[in-house]
Amino acid sequence: MVTLTMTANAATYRFINTTTFVMGNRKNAGKTTFMNWALNQIRKVESPAFASIGIDGENNDMIDGRVKPQIKALKGDAIVTSTNMLSKSNGLFTIEKAFPIHTRLGQIVIARTIRDGNIELVGPEYNEQLTQVVNHLIKELGYKSIIIDGAASRITPVNSIPDAGFYYLVNIDHRNLKKTIEQMQLLSLCSRFETPDADTDHFKIDGALTASKLNSITSDYSTLLINDLTSVFINYTQLQKLMQHVDIRVKNKLNLKGFVVVLKDIEQSEFDRLITNKSIDAEIIYNPYVH
Repeated sequence: MVTLTMTANAATYRFINTTTFVMGNRKNAGKTTFMNWALNQIRKVESPAFASIGIDGENNDMIDGRVKPQIKALKGDAIVTSTNMLSKSNGLFTIEKAFPIHTRLGQIVIARTIRDGNIELVGPEYNEQLTQVVNHLIKELGYKSIIIDGAASRITPVNSIPDAGFYYLVNIDHRNLKKTIEQMQLLSLCSRFETPDADTDHFKIDGALTASKLNSITSDYSTLLINDLTSVFINYTQLQKLMQHVDIRVKNKLNLKGFVVVLKDIEQSEFDRLITNKSIDAEIIYNPYVH
């Protein structure tokens, strides 16, 4: 475990010249707030580009109706959204590229901000479309530092962008403390799985690695191959036990940059004590918005 004490340079250069996805462990985890913070880090060096996976265009959370934080676009920023969302924004934009990708909220475009304003993001649904959009941002428009709003259940798009990684944001209180620590343990462990050697025989699991499939793994193989870390649907204890018998490899390795931990009514010292010796081998950024 590496705990990051935030400094200006440490915060900023984790997002420069790279594509970073922001995932969360639940609704209202704080992804939008973290995105705004990360974008401000990039702006210390250059103008960022930002997007989302799929439709985010709701002013209120669709589950509990609470008002969601909005993304702020500043002059020079590039955004990926829809034509409908551009018309609803209080900012002013020029469309740099329109894609043949249509959603119920309009056509997907890349727009450059020429007057500051709030914007709702709408992005492509499919990995191939996301690759196309990001390639245009980088190769045609020259944006090198990109933030993408993702979701806990859709980590696989990270692999569609070369050298991309993701931060996993966890919003923790006493009610979900134990469950979230176990979730962090599992994700940290799975992120360390490597791709297989070319000459290695392996037992392949198609789809999800579930408890019901454990008995089907034959002892004839010393290596188990799964698609990526999102294929793991067993708990941390079950995974540790499985790893005593087989070497687990992944077809697609996803880059976990670290955890962003937002604590509510829990002291950082208490949380540090609770995760000591929990094998969470990833960088942890605590409550970054207070820095």
